[in-house]
Amino acid sequence: MLSVYGVARSELMSQGNVLAEFPPFLGRRIGGAIPLDCKVSVVGLAGLAASSASLWTWKPADQGYVLVVEEGPFSLLKNHLRRMRHMQDDLGRNRVWPWFDPRYLKLALGTLQGPDLANLFGPVKSFCFSTPEGLEIYQLQSCKLRIKQVPSC
Repeated sequence: MLSVYGVARSELMSQGNVLAEFPPFLGRRIGGAIPLDCKVSVVGLAGLAASSASLWTWKPADQGYVLVVEEGPFSLLKNHLRRMRHMQDDLGRNRVWPWFDPRYLKLALGTLQGPDLANLFGPVKSFCFSTPEGLEIYQLQSCKLRIKQVPSC
């Protein structure tokens, strides 16, 4: 059985069962225009949300993303998302990055390879992103990234 969750900045949420809220990282804004330091909510969504952004509880839909995971303790996903708040730069230093922003997550998914990509996925089976045409679904299969386009209904 699969579970579906949404990730977006808290101020964009219009409804939904908030299962976890990540506070600002340091309690202040970091990085100028990139909103690294804002409250992020994780909400439980119906399974159909993995196939249509119309069911996502934040607007605009392209300001968040959906995670599909195997059913299990929510704490596994919550701990994984907590670790995702940091990325290592080329010099091996931990950096805070806007993990909740689909633009930056898609960039990381398209750049990382091998074990780094597997670490980013962790317990996540699919990352789903809203596009004007429908959804883009990112999955890890045999240590390689697979991107599937799902048109709007």
